Amino acid sequence: MLKMSNTKCLTLDVLFSHSLQLNSDDSGKIGRGLRREYMRENTDNMQSQGARTVYIATTSIVRGNPVVPASKYYTLRYVLAATLARGESSIAFPANSDDSDALFRGCRALGAELTWEDESKQVLHVRGGNLPESNEPITINVGNAGGVLRLLLGIGAMMPEVTFVTDYAQSLGKRPNRELLAALTTLGAQCKGMGAEGYLPITLHGGTLHGGRVRISGARSSQYLSALLFLAPLIGEKLVIQVVDGLKSQPLIHVTLNVLREAGIVVEHDSLMRHFIIAAGQEYQPRQYIVPGDYPSAAALLCACAVATDPASAVQLQRLRMGEEDGEALLGALRAMGADLRIEGETVTLRGGRRLQGIEMDGDRAIDSIPALVAAACFAEGESIFYNIESLHYKESDRINDLCAELRRAGCVGTPREDAIIVQGRPQGIEGGVTVDGHSDHRLLMALSIVALRSRGGLTLNGIEHISKSYPDYFDELRRLGVNIL
Repeated sequence: MLKMSNTKCLTLDVLFSHSLQLNSDDSGKIGRGLRREYMRENTDNMQSQGARTVYIATTSIVRGNPVVPASKYYTLRYVLAATLARGESSIAFPANSDDSDALFRGCRALGAELTWEDESKQVLHVRGGNLPESNEPITINVGNAGGVLRLLLGIGAMMPEVTFVTDYAQSLGKRPNRELLAALTTLGAQCKGMGAEGYLPITLHGGTLHGGRVRISGARSSQYLSALLFLAPLIGEKLVIQVVDGLKSQPLIHVTLNVLREAGIVVEHDSLMRHFIIAAGQEYQPRQYIVPGDYPSAAALLCACAVATDPASAVQLQRLRMGEEDGEALLGALRAMGADLRIEGETVTLRGGRRLQGIEMDGDRAIDSIPALVAAACFAEGESIFYNIESLHYKESDRINDLCAELRRAGCVGTPREDAIIVQGRPQGIEGGVTVDGHSDHRLLMALSIVALRSRGGLTLNGIEHISKSYPDYFDELRRLGVNIL
């Protein structure tokens, strides 16, 4: 356990009409109220005008060597670290997605120069360390990228005036930022968001921040903590961060700490990851980064093969870095379900045609892979329970209630709970033959595509344009694997 300093706790001065402090007694009530509001305001907006559709027919064999997209988690953090380092860094194999485009826009607004090495766009060069100092207001459109928004909010507190906006008012525009804005206010920034929950658009007036001690709630998102960790070395004074109300999606904090370490930043923390100390006098260093493969995208490909009934089914995925906590949890879950899984170095091979078994899983350890695993569990024997997943309510969609609603529409048996999904498997498959909606959410689209493979009448997926948020080539990749897509 780290010995914490006696740094004086700074005062909190916020611009919202309601207090931004959140304690363990009221966090559950606020979460439930916010979720009801989120669901109510999104229900009538999911079937977007001009949404694209695709029909996926029942498919018994899934076979091939698909190319796994680069990790969204690492791409975001590597590019941001390069933006904050004086000099030139390179990032090999950055993710190609809508989220990456939003990130690149934001980093250029922060003064970075981003150039591709050649037309293949396999290596990105970033010349950073030039945060704007003029008083001219800056506007950054973060698209539908929550991770991009939260990390840039932290860095934006160093700028005189910056406004963050989105074109996705009914998705990212309804995701809360209250706790992060409160912490930034504690450090000396002026923060103004919409309503008591700090929705977009958000305007920050920053520039000169001070260190000390700051509290941040981890009850709804680990992105708030990641934002403070990336910001801390820029302040110029020692910063002590205390995490309250637990910490969701803890594996992503490990990703943040890994990247900061590679960038030359030392962060001390206790074993429970509740206290963090970032010493003064640290600077980001230019580096050459290599982005590993993306486990949540790999989850969709692996689960698609796992539910395939033909024993000739097999997929081989490469560039999956071992030792990543979310990856280990995903692969462990597939093994527990009975999948035939083999690992050699950074290559993962899964053979289909096996009978799957229901599992019980702490989903917070691989939170973005849960929709795909839930889809696979729909065809396992017995009951599956995915618990500790309350944060899924606050993603691009409500990934608990919305996913279960679409699964029931398709013929699966999925029951939503406050912080869990319970699945009664149907190894014989389901009837299908209906249209299901992706709720503007790339992970739901992946999950529903897996369910379609075991639907006797196939499924029509609505809103497939949103797959580009993380995996633009996903449906083309399924076709190459032999999936019947019309």
